[in-house]
Amino acid sequence: MPGIAGIITKYPEGDESQLISLMTKSMLHEDFYNYGFYQNNEAGFFIGFSAIKNSFADCMPIFNESKDLAMFLTGEIYEDRAVIFNLKMGHEFNPDNASSLIHRYEEFGENLFNDLNGWYHGVIIDLHQKKVIIFNDRYGIRRLYLYEHPDFLAFASEAKALLKAFPALREISLQSVGEFLVYDCVVQHRTYFPKISLLPPGSLWIIKNGCIEKKTYIDMRDLENQAKLGPEEFSEELESTFERILPRYFKGGPIGLGLTGGLDTRTIIACRNPKPGELPCYTFTGSYKDILDAKIAPRVADICGQKHTKIVLDDNKLINEYPSWVERVTYISDGLEGTDKADVLYFNSMARKIAPVRMTGKYGSQVLKGIFGFKPRPPSAEIISPDFVEHLDLAKKTGAEFKNINPLTFLLQGAIPWWWNSFLTLETSQIEIRSPFLDNDFIKVLYQAPELEPNFGINFELRVINKNKPELMKIPTTGTHGGKGIWPFPQIKRRWILGKMLLDKAYNHEDLPYKLTHTFAKLDKKILTTLHIDRLISGYSEFRRYRRWYRDELADYIRDILLSEKTLSRPYWNRSGLAKVVNDHINGRGNYLREIRKALQIELIHRVLIEDIFHF
Repeated sequence: MPGIAGIITKYPEGDESQLISLMTKSMLHEDFYNYGFYQNNEAGFFIGFSAIKNSFADCMPIFNESKDLAMFLTGEIYEDRAVIFNLKMGHEFNPDNASSLIHRYEEFGENLFNDLNGWYHGVIIDLHQKKVIIFNDRYGIRRLYLYEHPDFLAFASEAKALLKAFPALREISLQSVGEFLVYDCVVQHRTYFPKISLLPPGSLWIIKNGCIEKKTYIDMRDLENQAKLGPEEFSEELESTFERILPRYFKGGPIGLGLTGGLDTRTIIACRNPKPGELPCYTFTGSYKDILDAKIAPRVADICGQKHTKIVLDDNKLINEYPSWVERVTYISDGLEGTDKADVLYFNSMARKIAPVRMTGKYGSQVLKGIFGFKPRPPSAEIISPDFVEHLDLAKKTGAEFKNINPLTFLLQGAIPWWWNSFLTLETSQIEIRSPFLDNDFIKVLYQAPELEPNFGINFELRVINKNKPELMKIPTTGTHGGKGIWPFPQIKRRWILGKMLLDKAYNHEDLPYKLTHTFAKLDKKILTTLHIDRLISGYSEFRRYRRWYRDELADYIRDILLSEKTLSRPYWNRSGLAKVVNDHINGRGNYLREIRKALQIELIHRVLIEDIFHF
């Protein structure tokens, strides 16, 4: 994705410019990026930067009038226009991009960061005081990777930039692999690479004279300890806050809405109530069958007077080009994204042709409905080497410690940046991604929630929709809401939709109990696929059918990678167990999607990021 790279050193050795060039160019994934370099040899400051053309951050370097302050930013800041125009007279800046931020730092100093609203990280160079400030958003949504060497600090928006510049970092952490195998992500501030860490959420690091002062500008306990509101007061405050903050996310553009069949995006379009044709909408789907999102979303867009486009993934194209697609996904995401999401780049590149900014309901279900996603998903023990079991046990012990953290705080500074964030890294390499559901003001109100029924988030969204665009609820959602007709037909239809989605997930994923999922896989191989009955139960919830593809169309690729001597010799695997699992899945004797995708992801991290072997 577009980002920044830097080396801060007290003792320049002369090769920093070449290293920064190498780091920056390793992150230039598309020809629609602008990029450049900044350095001050005397002070030991070396910075590279890139941004999507005409995006919020496409104004670097950002200088003050005297040019003794410079800023470099990745991401976006979402604020009311009044905040920007309240700056003192005499500053020159464009209110539509990041150029006002350096002047706000001039006026407010470090207090600026307390109120910054968005997903970002950045660097401020203070030539007058000969210091550097490194900062990020309060949840760590935008990752900044760090290499703390005794003689310098190197950082980059992508881990591969550090791996390219400093080959000694190309090793993998056994602890991190253990965490990934259990949770599908690496936790806390660790990465896959033992000498590379992440800037913690809400950080404000000050580097001066070779010393680093590591500060944070937010204490989540201040949010946790707010006085609770009463039920009615909370509902009114949450609703009015959402209506007030939503315009912040519609500045700049053009903007397209990634519309689904659920409540989160329906809440956004209802509250925004755009003028006819103002907000183009689109939905991702597959060529096998339109998923329910792609059947419901056009009806929502039509009621709101907006054009809707189905962005269709050609299954045959994905299958034929899967090896290069999955390697590129691994490379750009630094190994964060799963091998069963190889289409994310394609979809977002198509979305960019509609609008360079993609509005989403991202994280809405997480903060409103408590959908954490983060939970243990260990693979079958038979594929794990006995010598590696201790690392899985350590991961489980680490995960148990998170139970004592405030659930909303853990979601915001844990589950979202660790587990839900893999999509964002890929998406933002193609397009700017926005969502109002992590807005500072909105989250502040959520921390004031009284003891409410579990459905408070759903009730909030239903109220907003019924207040602003009630006709939208004539259309059923992909959950159990909406629809019109005489009782009990709407209820039956909603249950029918939900049932089809649950059956599809059971068929394509790992949602069934362990023994039942293997029985289902055997039944599918012998009967359902043979008689084409699979078409009756598949394709409603998911256009991705990797369980089937890994068994049939991609079987040769899976064998070539996972049964190679290189893979089987890794310290994580029981050779015979991994071979058995792969063969059983391909031959229809079980559903081992989880084991295959995890083993494949780890192997591609080795090959693409550490060994620098790829074919895209």
